[in-house]
Amino acid sequence: MREDLKSRILQRAKSKVRELGYNLTSVAEDDLEEFINQGVDRMTSMQYYSETDRIRAERNIETLIERMSTNAKSRSLTESLDYRSFSIAKASICPLWPFC
Repeated sequence: MREDLKSRILQRAKSKVRELGYNLTSVAEDDLEEFINQGVDRMTSMQYYSETDRIRAERNIETLIERMSTNAKSRSLTESLDYRSFSIAKASICPLWPFC
């Protein structure tokens, strides 16, 4: 169940990246996956696993991706969301349940 949720949220994030016209660098993808894993582990250890919580987590990961895109655009990146866009977006949105 936990691994399914991790996979589902990661796929949601990747879909949002594609929707915004970007791809992820391998480093950004690794960091994003770890970020999601930590958030889902936090959700399940706290027993927050209702459908409402899952939807909230998916919306919140989309918020992160949107912030990454905004940062990339501000730096004139047109193809990839990189580690820097991930780090800056993460710092700008935390706390963002359940990820940080």
